[in-house]
Amino acid sequence: MTKKTPLPPLTPKEKSVLEFIESHILSSGVSPSYQEIKEHFGLASFNSVQNYLKQLTAKGYIENPQNQKRAIQVLHSASAFQQHHSENVSTKTGSPRTQLLQARDEILSLPLLGKVAAGQPIENLKHDEFVDVPPSMVRNPAKSFALKVQGDSMIEDGIHDEDVILVQKQNTANNGDIVVATVENEATVKRIYFRARPDSGSSDKMVELRPSNSTMKSMWYPPEEVEIRGILVGLIRKF
Repeated sequence: MTKKTPLPPLTPKEKSVLEFIESHILSSGVSPSYQEIKEHFGLASFNSVQNYLKQLTAKGYIENPQNQKRAIQVLHSASAFQQHHSENVSTKTGSPRTQLLQARDEILSLPLLGKVAAGQPIENLKHDEFVDVPPSMVRNPAKSFALKVQGDSMIEDGIHDEDVILVQKQNTANNGDIVVATVENEATVKRIYFRARPDSGSSDKMVELRPSNSTMKSMWYPPEEVEIRGILVGLIRKF
């Protein structure tokens, strides 16, 4: 039997990028877009994304066909170089999907805090149950929680009814961030902007909670009426 050549080791950042690709495929059935990789890691440009993908391709962990959207294929899991001796899998069971499923050796359980509206605010955050999440999908597990989306006001950002969103707790956000906010103790998910309302004739800054659905209008509130509960860091969709 021919001895397999061990895979080259990964740098910590390469490993993180590969784990994110794996978890995205496992949770959504498709590979992440360059934009999703860029936003998840806070990279400065798409060139940075391409460089990491080139490095992972050169080391034999992925295939990344050019000029095709969501075409990244995982050939070996992020931990494969540590366990290459156990990778002698038959062609019948050795698909990338199967290898990914076998590679899941750690799962986080995040609290699922009820439902959040992608429409009008509907209900306060309250502890209900837990949801299993790949660890690479969250940046800070101790400060993260999950919510089930109800409504379709964020569909143009790819957030659909019944999706589970992963949220990092924090009470601040930048213009354009997707946040979970509470208004009068009811929770909603929207893009947030801090600016004067154009049709008010006033220069006072307001909080705009903007839907990502061209058929819906923004909701406007005085800053003291809006409490930011966290920012969106991930999404899980079940088929």
